[in-house]
Amino acid sequence: MTANGGCADAELGFSRKEMFSEALAGTAKAEFSRHVFVAWGKASEWPAEMPDECPDGSFPKVIAKAVQTAAKAGGGGKVKLTFVEASAEFAETDVLLFPDYRRIRQCRPGSSSLASLEALLSKKQEGPPPSADIEDLQGAFAFVCSHMKRDGRCGHCSPALVGALQGTEGLRVLKCSHVGGHKFAGNIITFAGKGTKADGNWYGYVTPESARAVVAGREFHGPLWRGRLGLSEAAALRERRNKRIMDALPIVAAGVAV
Repeated sequence: MTANGGCADAELGFSRKEMFSEALAGTAKAEFSRHVFVAWGKASEWPAEMPDECPDGSFPKVIAKAVQTAAKAGGGGKVKLTFVEASAEFAETDVLLFPDYRRIRQCRPGSSSLASLEALLSKKQEGPPPSADIEDLQGAFAFVCSHMKRDGRCGHCSPALVGALQGTEGLRVLKCSHVGGHKFAGNIITFAGKGTKADGNWYGYVTPESARAVVAGREFHGPLWRGRLGLSEAAALRERRNKRIMDALPIVAAGVAV
């Protein structure tokens, strides 16, 4: 590593002083019922405030308003909007909806796809996908905060985390915009697969060495766990506390503590 690279890592990366300095349970602002991920642009080019600093009439602002309006109409709880870097698999304007595990293709203004998304969010559409615009998603997902212009720590940590996770069987790794808690970088949100109980977990202080354990679920309720989709701060703290109590209990085998 170069001298400059070492300085950058000490300030922004995995060797910075603030790493592992705070308890993470309850730090995720995840008290919402659905998480919407929208494919748009490159993570390195997103403005610091997405979508607020995008031009008026641009797709990010249009989709943000559509999601907010549809969610409010549905009355079924809060919806979180996050952007992901577009790719060969997930093209610009594709939308991923969790925990539904659905992809709505090409949600451009005025399109049938956008109408389908609005119907799903407003609960006007239940059951099987109604059209070719919507498909079920298979496998697990890891969303790595990579929002460089929002905070240098996320931008610096992201490439190493993405690299560490590449090649993990059954896992899609996507760069995402700000999720909150820059100081906890690296930040990862995991969805382990459709039907998974206690899904949509948030993790912080993730390093390339711990990344695979995180996506495999081995850090669930552990020191790197920040919370989960739908949980309040108090509920996350309670779950973490219960896990620590269980870990402290002696193992009982055939009625004998060991």
